[in-house]
Amino acid sequence: MRWSAMEEFHTSAEIADITRRDVLKFGVAGGAAATLWTATPALGQRARAFRFGHMLPADTLYHKTIELFAEETAKLTSGKIKIEVYPASQLGTIPEMLSQTQVGSLTMTMAVPAWYSNFMKPVDVFTLPFLVSSAEKLKASLDGRLGTEVARLGNGVGFQVLGYWLIGSRHIVNKTRAVHKPDDLQGLKLRVINSQVYIQAFRALGASTVAMDPSELYVALQQGIVDGFEYPLPDLISAKLHEVSKFLSLDAHTTDFFIVSMNKGVWDGLSAEEQGALTNAMKTAMDFQWREQPLSIAAAHDKLKMLIQVNEISEENKKLFVEKTRPLFQQFENSIGKDFLALAVKEFA
Repeated sequence: MRWSAMEEFHTSAEIADITRRDVLKFGVAGGAAATLWTATPALGQRARAFRFGHMLPADTLYHKTIELFAEETAKLTSGKIKIEVYPASQLGTIPEMLSQTQVGSLTMTMAVPAWYSNFMKPVDVFTLPFLVSSAEKLKASLDGRLGTEVARLGNGVGFQVLGYWLIGSRHIVNKTRAVHKPDDLQGLKLRVINSQVYIQAFRALGASTVAMDPSELYVALQQGIVDGFEYPLPDLISAKLHEVSKFLSLDAHTTDFFIVSMNKGVWDGLSAEEQGALTNAMKTAMDFQWREQPLSIAAAHDKLKMLIQVNEISEENKKLFVEKTRPLFQQFENSIGKDFLALAVKEFA
């Protein structure tokens, strides 16, 4: 997949030469040692370096938000905690960075709930199609009980959840034809996140599915391995996927977000003052990101209308998508958890 030129970030002397290959070589066995190496300063060293790896290009709002988080953290800790940012999958694929963060060989990362569900199944609820209808309802739920529950689940499997960043609605994109109703998906091969909810949802709509990391998607579209995919609008542009697509159908099957987390062991090793600084820095970053992301979505929508064919889906046809995918709620009730699913349905109703 092609990314735009990415910014180079210079680390402290101890970690300057780490490459993606070095990180992956550590594996689970080296996790604890790598965490101590990165998070614990040598005697007399003032700053601790926390690495934040993510999958998106350096010219995105998400990356700008991470930089703001890093700047605020440095300011609030008087430079004692330094967050070093590695964009564009420099430190691995999304599953690799999540695993590294869980075991401690990476301090911080972010991913959508569909990726985190490999560690905590209940968050699959956010991937159920046509459940979350708006960013406003999503924000209210994450600020409330659902957000508290997600944080509790993360703590149980080694993640300290720091915050949530809005992505927005995900839509169907392909290079074959416009999609107005489920029948239009028949015969299309779509890339989806490696999540059973996504896989079963698009199979229910008539498509065949291929699970792959987003870093492989551009080439897969070029080579005809897949016909299309589902994606949020700003990310579609930042990854330049419009270059290998023709049709964007605005079905808004989910309203997605990033869960930002750090290794729980590193968090527990911080002082209360340091934990408070990270919490306050994340609040500043979240306030900025949730304010700016809707503007980014609107700008991406306007730009995409000039680049590829964009079609709305009528309310009548939208009901067909909902009807086709509603059985997934019962299908995944046991893996998500009946009580967690009921809470989500109540929150988003």
